[in-house]
Amino acid sequence: LADTRFADAAVVTAPVASYGPNAWGLHDMHGNAAEWTQSESAGGRKIVRGGSFFDRPVRCRSAARVEYPPWQRVFNVGFRVVCDPADGLATQ
Repeated sequence: LADTRFADAAVVTAPVASYGPNAWGLHDMHGNAAEWTQSESAGGRKIVRGGSFFDRPVRCRSAARVEYPPWQRVFNVGFRVVCDPADGLATQ
């Protein structure tokens, strides 16, 4: 069921930088799409961090983690591209 206390005008994921940045200048860190990490569990399962539009608010935090088998498709998980401004790749 949808949590009607919040209305961000997005049905699923919102476009990048739809909302203001956090204290470190990072956009969309919680609640848009959960993110794959480079980590694996002891059983070889892939680790997802954070929460998505599909998760309850308690999972929409960076400390929230969940595991999936490497072959499983997951519709509410993505990845974040990080560029170092010193490399000259970042844009304004």
